[in-house]
Amino acid sequence: MGELLAAVGIGACAWLAWRFLATTAGRRRGVAAAGAGACLLLSAFCFWLWYDLYLIRDFNELGRDYDPVDQVVYTDSGFVWIVPALLLLAAGAWLAWRARRR
Repeated sequence: MGELLAAVGIGACAWLAWRFLATTAGRRRGVAAAGAGACLLLSAFCFWLWYDLYLIRDFNELGRDYDPVDQVVYTDSGFVWIVPALLLLAAGAWLAWRARRR
């Protein structure tokens, strides 16, 4: 549940940043470029979290993976990190396109 709330929080912050940058990016090239860089950096971070918490795990039929070294049980709820990663990637690509176009 905590991962889902964190993903929703990151998504909400990205949406607010996108709304701010969408209104100012049309007037300033530097703002669009900075917004694109920030979105792409956050997207890379979310992709790394998705990879680390979901993609490399070998889940059983109950959706759990036990790490005997760290003695931690991972659940398959880490897949939610792909949603903000893709949204931030799309926003970053759009802002980069707008910055390059001007």
